[in-house]
Amino acid sequence: KAILALAARIVIVHVFQGTNQSYSAMKLSAESTFLLKKQLQQAIGPLDVLAGGAGSTLAFVISFACVACSIRATSSSLAVLLMAALVGSAVATTYLGIVKARQRKPVRHWLVGAAALWAGLVIGAVIGNTYWYIGYAKYQAYQEMASYVNIDPSRDKAGSYMDAASLYFQETTFVDANAALAFRNGLTYCIAPIVTEPLQSGSNSSKTASGFNIPKSGSIDFWAVGTDCCGTSGTPFLCTADLSYSPHAGLRLLDDTERAMYQLAVQEWTATTGLASKHPMFLTWMQDPLEAQYQLKSVASTALVLLSMVYFVVAIFISYLLHMFFRHWKFQ
Repeated sequence: KAILALAARIVIVHVFQGTNQSYSAMKLSAESTFLLKKQLQQAIGPLDVLAGGAGSTLAFVISFACVACSIRATSSSLAVLLMAALVGSAVATTYLGIVKARQRKPVRHWLVGAAALWAGLVIGAVIGNTYWYIGYAKYQAYQEMASYVNIDPSRDKAGSYMDAASLYFQETTFVDANAALAFRNGLTYCIAPIVTEPLQSGSNSSKTASGFNIPKSGSIDFWAVGTDCCGTSGTPFLCTADLSYSPHAGLRLLDDTERAMYQLAVQEWTATTGLASKHPMFLTWMQDPLEAQYQLKSVASTALVLLSMVYFVVAIFISYLLHMFFRHWKFQ
């Protein structure tokens, strides 16, 4: 009996020690699992960074397209609906991020997503609005104006074509580059008269005291213009790809700021030559103004392709920095 009792005690001790060891091992395993999960939550994976950059780029593309492209004019209600949906998504993501942060739940991905959406929305709208005014808005303005052909700058006056967008002149018309002038105010604003004969030729027409020929209309109204495309005095005048003769046409300048600068240049020119310019009209001298108008429709959509690629690369980098920032401040 004594031997049996001793054997029983030995068995109980071994069982108890084995149970303690198993419990300690289970406890250590649970702690290791917890620490591993925490490290994984804090780790920054490539998919996390990619998702932030892709989401921001998508927001940028939608915002830019709604503000800069033809949808703003042709389907304004759809553009407003898309922008509202984009804003709603950004607001919802921000709200969920704040709620999860207060509940001490993993929140870093929500915060990065919210920042990415807001960045894409705002940047796309700002850049898109700029492209709208240099592209489709100009196209719309030109479409509401008229086109005229067979204009004789020596006889016709610009006051008769105040609603003109495109002007096609007679075959004998050219830009008198020798009579060009440069006016500098930050940029160099270059002007040259559009005429049918050189203003300083030896013709029998009436002349000013400075020796310039006075046209039959009595006024030099049509001007080829450009910025930073001529010498300091106006010559050489290089504001067109081709100053020659097929065809002789111009697209009217609509920018009020530039027109004010060219107006000052004309005033200086008239004071120098003695010739009048009663209703100056400023034109970009080109081969086909109607084609140039049509190309304005696609300025924003063409730019969007390159801008979206550049934005995506930058957004990936910013997404990574945001993840690093929030991880530094212990956001999981």
